[in-house]
Amino acid sequence: MARLCGACCGLLIFSATILAGLLAGNPIENIILRSVAGLAGGFVLGSVAAWIAVVVVNEKTDTHDPAPIAAPSENHNGNGRLTARSNVTPDARS
Repeated sequence: MARLCGACCGLLIFSATILAGLLAGNPIENIILRSVAGLAGGFVLGSVAAWIAVVVVNEKTDTHDPAPIAAPSENHNGNGRLTARSNVTPDARS
């Protein structure tokens, strides 16, 4: 994922640098040199940004809850507490 984002950023910078150089009327040698440097820099920056995003998403989705949540069963109400009358609907209770 990080490499893909880096490649996309690098190619975007590469094409933008070529277009800007051609529109400015720069010599082809300078355009290619700057474009390849932009490609490498864009790849590195895009990869680092994607790696940071992956780390943040992984940290937010990991749960470090020591007590696992029990699956609902006949003995549990919606709050996870054991009840004597869990099979009775809330409307039928008085």
